[in-house]
Amino acid sequence: MKIGIIGGGMSGLIAARDLQAAGHTVEIIEKSRSVGGRMATRRINDGQADHGAVYFTVRSDELKEEVKEWQTAGVVQEWFVADPYPRYVGLNGMNKIGKYLAEGLDVRLNEKVETITAKEGSIVLTASEQLHYDVVILTAPIPQASELLGGSSLNLTQADQKLKEYIFEPALVGLVELNENIQVGEYGLLDQDLPDGILKIVNNEDKGISKNPILSIYMTGEWSEEWFDREDKALEEVVRLTIEQLGDLSIASKQLKRWRYAQAKQVFKAPYYKLEQHPVWLCGDAFLEPDDPSGHTRVESAYISGKRLAEHIIRFAQS
Repeated sequence: MKIGIIGGGMSGLIAARDLQAAGHTVEIIEKSRSVGGRMATRRINDGQADHGAVYFTVRSDELKEEVKEWQTAGVVQEWFVADPYPRYVGLNGMNKIGKYLAEGLDVRLNEKVETITAKEGSIVLTASEQLHYDVVILTAPIPQASELLGGSSLNLTQADQKLKEYIFEPALVGLVELNENIQVGEYGLLDQDLPDGILKIVNNEDKGISKNPILSIYMTGEWSEEWFDREDKALEEVVRLTIEQLGDLSIASKQLKRWRYAQAKQVFKAPYYKLEQHPVWLCGDAFLEPDDPSGHTRVESAYISGKRLAEHIIRFAQS
């Protein structure tokens, strides 16, 4: 089968890799200039900073085995151990994981899908050109996927329409480059006893991914919702709250990263979903197995969701 995957984050990359290995023709359509999704790293002068997922943990045996391979390949490293799970990070940034997984895959970057239609037995995506597939997988956050489906001409059932009920919190992340390093927690991470509004502070130099000190300051979902559309003032407030916690800072540069859909307020209690009348599937970090031990969105849930959907489609194609 020819399969189109909208989104080049963890779930899309894993699904693409496994489906291609099973003999299917797979294309990833990614609206950004790089794969990785929220495994995102930004270069800032001589340094760099992660501004999406800070790290990932591993609970499943499948991902444990995968991580061993990634470590051998020089893709990830252990940051520190916090009971009961080690914290893993991408070597030289979380984005390295996405780039590694994308090797050997057909990825169309800077391509935004505008509509999805069903035509003569195939699913047609309209981007810079019309793309025809037997199966389409949407890996965007559920609200984005729902908006795309709602603006398309597909027949959506009442069950499909319930996707609109899933709400995500936004996240604002301040990236503050410093002229001199400062201590941030024991390992370069501070995530307790912080001023209201700050979720965590990360020093990317101490994390081991930057040549110079750059702070990633993650704001809570509630705070981010309030300040999301006040970008300039939000950045100043992020800096003020950070100084309140850490003391005076010698700042070289500062910028703000906005994630409209960062964390699901409620998760979908299955690893994927299929539209009832079309060969269109949804998966992603908010699609959790019913017995998921964590119960919240994370890198591992995206990995498992993509893997389970690939397994299902492979079985479907063989039946």
